[in-house]
Amino acid sequence: MDHTEARPKSITELVKKQCKKTIQSLQWIKVVAVGNTSVGKTCLIKHFCEDKFSAGYQPTIGVDYGFKTYSVNDTELRVHLWDLSGNSDYLDVRSELYHSTQIILLVFDVTSAVSFTSLDNWYKEITRFGNGGAHVVLVANKIDQKSKRVVSTDDAVRWATAKNVQYFETSASNGSGVNKMFRETLKKVMDE
Repeated sequence: MDHTEARPKSITELVKKQCKKTIQSLQWIKVVAVGNTSVGKTCLIKHFCEDKFSAGYQPTIGVDYGFKTYSVNDTELRVHLWDLSGNSDYLDVRSELYHSTQIILLVFDVTSAVSFTSLDNWYKEITRFGNGGAHVVLVANKIDQKSKRVVSTDDAVRWATAKNVQYFETSASNGSGVNKMFRETLKKVMDE
């Protein structure tokens, strides 16, 4: 009989031991979404976490939060998604939340030229307050609104290439590209 490992004294101890082992094996990933107000950051996160879309617009006050357990390469990830308000009044809140972030989603609305031209300011902010190790992803949202599109794919790809960031096109409204963007981004971070 091997006595090298102490046996649990009760079922409760066994469950606690297994729970502790499971928690320790989980990988935690922090994702922050930034961009101008009304570009669809909240809807992207809701679609990923809950597979749903809410058409009624309510601006994020300060910060919103989402969570999802997600499997990549047979590893269970605990993905924490921070939706940061695009309102300039919340810079102090945003600056605190960039710390220890693995992924930053820089979101713009393809139907809003202003949201695209603001990307340089957002990039400066994440560079200033981020930890430098975050994987930055440019997300062109609302691609379902083809007739209203004012920012071309070519312009967005040029911007992403110049900043050396990944680029995805999504529609939080119909889900197009949302799961692919999260899946590929999480996989890339896990493979690094």
